Amino acid sequence: MPRRSRPDRTNAEWLADLASEGPALDAALRDLRPVLLRALHVTLAPRVDRGADALADDLVQDALLQVRDRAGQFRGDARFTTWAQKVAVHLAFSELRRKRWEDIPLDALVADPPAAPAPGADVAMANHEAVTMVRRLIAEELTERQSTALTAILNGVPMDDVARHLDTNRNALYKLLHDARLRLRKAFEARGLTPDDLLDDAT
Repeated sequence: MPRRSRPDRTNAEWLADLASEGPALDAALRDLRPVLLRALHVTLAPRVDRGADALADDLVQDALLQVRDRAGQFRGDARFTTWAQKVAVHLAFSELRRKRWEDIPLDALVADPPAAPAPGADVAMANHEAVTMVRRLIAEELTERQSTALTAILNGVPMDDVARHLDTNRNALYKLLHDARLRLRKAFEARGLTPDDLLDDAT
């Protein structure tokens, strides 16, 4: 027999039920679902032209799984349901970022250099020149794959999307960027420059 709905659980009761199996777990997930669905809808509705409800429905199961998997990270600083909603909102933003980039060819994301600042803006001009120099060294010193990955990161493409476009995984992409960083550092040092700040921003 299914357990009666109990949306008013204490934090300890949520944690205990989500760590259990059988009817207690099923009831907890059933009660948590509308809580997460509301958070997903509120997050997605202003940011999606249409289909926010359908997208929220698609994401809520993943959100429930993430909340259960990460329940051990809950520190008790707030209500458990508030923390769980934050997990769902983070998932929603990750999905929005993924959708933002998924249909754009990676070549299009790395093609355009930054626009030059207005004349007289000394600090902006210096920053622009520094970025231009980094981009030139990326093109000259790195392999095509390293150049593509690092330029995409400079252009603000999320790591997961760069990895997907390059048909690799996040760990392999970290290694690719690490090797690219070392090659750029040597190129900077060969020119008597200090690369640390710019390289930290790039990766």
